[in-house]
Amino acid sequence: MESELRRVTVIVNRQARGVRPSFDPQRLARYLRRRGLEAGLELPGSPLGVTAAAAAAAARGDDAVFVLGGDGTLRDAAEGLAGSNTALAALPGGTVNIWAMEMGIPRKLRAAIDAHLAGQRVRCDVGVANGRRFLLMASAGWDAEAARRVSPGLKRRTGDLAYIASFARLLPRLRLQPVRWRTGIATDDHRIALIVISNTRVYGGRVHFSPRALANDGQLDVAAVCPSGALDLARAGFKVAIDRIATDRAVVRLRTQELAIETPGLAVQIDGDYAGETPMRFWVEPRALVASVPPGPLPAVLGGP
Repeated sequence: MESELRRVTVIVNRQARGVRPSFDPQRLARYLRRRGLEAGLELPGSPLGVTAAAAAAAARGDDAVFVLGGDGTLRDAAEGLAGSNTALAALPGGTVNIWAMEMGIPRKLRAAIDAHLAGQRVRCDVGVANGRRFLLMASAGWDAEAARRVSPGLKRRTGDLAYIASFARLLPRLRLQPVRWRTGIATDDHRIALIVISNTRVYGGRVHFSPRALANDGQLDVAAVCPSGALDLARAGFKVAIDRIATDRAVVRLRTQELAIETPGLAVQIDGDYAGETPMRFWVEPRALVASVPPGPLPAVLGGP
């Protein structure tokens, strides 16, 4: 569906890693106004503020919300936009910017804006973890434990290297954990390192646990890394490092509309941010979000070539 934008809101997360302290958000709003749009500007100071600003824009009937920030900021905005006809127009400004990468949105700010102005609107699924929506993926286990312990200051200074550093500190203490999960049709028990529940394809900007996931198929793609021993674990770790984990025999895969992890005490992260502990239920809201993407063929994660 082609995009015809008339009235928009701009949300800027001034704390995002990719937003320089010297950046003037008014410049962004003025540029949109010069392009003929009615553009409001919001500078929320918290995740709840981002959600509230996005929800207010949707309630006004804005055509789109331009969000400058990282994937966490986009997730907070999507929380306020889900179920509306107001499109999420992502502007890369965070640590890794996976959503923008998956949607084919240019990295440069002016190019990203222009891509949205000439772009198209598509409906996407969103995932939900115990009532909190996510755009990209959720996971439980080792990586989520590292996300729980990552230093916010180090994350802002070094980006995704902060997660690697946190994981490296944890590594000597990590053990496989017996976990029970349940879908609508079956219950499974495995010893896992981690379980990744994907709405999109790219994990952490580097790894494809579910390389065929689609963000508009009404399903979540689940990949559980379940090594049987030390050699299995070493091989799986190596394959994560070279992005070949999707085909490893230690990975249990399924596609489902809902998944409940019943075992208590596992850390959970959504879109890179710590989100509590299991037990936790995950499900998909099909086509709940309108997303703005560049013109031309749809990105692969939306069924394009």
